[in-house]
Amino acid sequence: MLTFPEGHTPRYTDFSIEAISDETIREGGERALYGASDKDKIRLVEKLSQAGIKDIDVGSGMHEAQFLRKLLVIQDSFDSITDDTNFSFNLTLKTWEPLVERLEKDVPRSLLHRIYVSIGMIEIGSDEQLFEHVAERLRRIGVGRLRCSLLNAFSTEIEEDKYSHLMAQIDRARNVGISLIRINDSVGTLYPDSTAVLAANLVHDNKDMKFYLHGHNDRGLGTANSLVSILHGFQIIEGGVAGVGNRAGLAELESITRCFEENNIRVNSGPIDVDRVIEAARFSEQIYLTVPTPYRPVSGFLVTNENAGIVNVPDYLGVSRDVNYFLNRVGLFPTYLQQILVESGLSENALNPIVIESVYNRLQERFDRQYTAKLAEYERLVAQIDAFYDDIVSLTEVVDTAKQVLQEQPVEVASLAEARQ
Repeated sequence: MLTFPEGHTPRYTDFSIEAISDETIREGGERALYGASDKDKIRLVEKLSQAGIKDIDVGSGMHEAQFLRKLLVIQDSFDSITDDTNFSFNLTLKTWEPLVERLEKDVPRSLLHRIYVSIGMIEIGSDEQLFEHVAERLRRIGVGRLRCSLLNAFSTEIEEDKYSHLMAQIDRARNVGISLIRINDSVGTLYPDSTAVLAANLVHDNKDMKFYLHGHNDRGLGTANSLVSILHGFQIIEGGVAGVGNRAGLAELESITRCFEENNIRVNSGPIDVDRVIEAARFSEQIYLTVPTPYRPVSGFLVTNENAGIVNVPDYLGVSRDVNYFLNRVGLFPTYLQQILVESGLSENALNPIVIESVYNRLQERFDRQYTAKLAEYERLVAQIDAFYDDIVSLTEVVDTAKQVLQEQPVEVASLAEARQ
C-alpha cells in the first residue's frame, strides 16, 4: 500500500491555491430528473462568477455546445460574468465524435480558444492512440486549452498497482501537453486518510502538474476528501454548490469556502464571497427542481435556527454567530420564558409566577395544536413530493418509445429494420 513520501508535511492554514472549480452546471444537468432551462443555468453561472468562483464546467451533452456559446457571448457583452471566468466542456472517448462536431459547428473558433476541454476515459482505444488523436483534433478546431479527467474506483487504501496505472495515464497526458489533471473518485469510495496519501504522492511525483479532486459524496465524505486533497498539496479544489452532483452529490462548495474563510486559505483567482456562494447554492435547488434541504451545512435555509429554550452549547461557549432563535415544546421552560421576556424589554417586576405560568400554558396548547396540524400537512407534502418524482424516464421507457416509433414507420422501413436484426 502507498504511504506518505519521505519528509511530507501537510498545510492547514495560511496558504493559497490556484482556483475553485465548480461542477454544478455539468453534474446538475446530468443528475436533474427533468432538466433545467438555459435562462436559469445562465443566471446560476452569473451568481457563481460574481461569488468569485472562476472555473466553471458547463456540460457534456449534445446541446451544451450551444449553451457554452451563449455564456461566452454574455461574458463578452455584459459584466454579469467576469472576464476572468474560465469555462470547461467535458467529453469522454466514448462520446467524443458528436461532441467535437458540435463544438466545431456551434462555437466560433474565436471563442473556442478561450475554453478548456476536459477529456475523460482516456484508456479507451489505447492501442490506436485514440486519446492522442482526440487531443490533436481538438487543437485543430481551435480549442485553446485541454485538461484530463482520470476515472478511478478507489478502495479504502491506495494500492501500488492502481497508483502505477494512474501514473501511466498522467504520463500520457503529459506527452500531449496537458498539465491540469482531475483525479476522479468516481464512485465515492475514497476516505480522507487515503486521499491524503494519494494527493501527497501525486504532487511529489509530478511537480510539473496541477491536480484537483472530483470528490463524490456516496459515503458522505466528498467535502472532507476535497479539503484533505488541498491540505496535502493539490492546487485546485472542486465541488458543486449545495453539493450538486450525481447520486449523493459532490463536495459542497459553500462549506469549503466557509472553511477557507476561517483558516485563511486564499484563492489566487480572486476573493470569494461566501454569502453569494450560499445564495447560488439555494438557487441551484430551484433551477434543478430539487426539494430544498433545510438543514444542509452552511447553506440550508434553517441551518442558523437555534432553540432559545434549551442550553445552546455555542451560546454557552460564547461563540459569536448569526442566530435565528425559535421556541418549541422541548424548549418550553419557565426559567427561559422569563429570560426571553426580560431580554425583550418587559419589566421583570411584572413577570410574576402567575403570568409566567399563563404564558407557559398558552404556548403549550399552541404547540400541541401546531404539531397535529403540521403532521397532517407534512404527510400531504411527502405524498406530493413522491408524486413529483414519479415521472422519471426509465430505460424501459426508452425501449418502449423505440418500439412505438418502429411500429409507426412505413412497412418497408419496418421490414428493413427487422431484416437487419
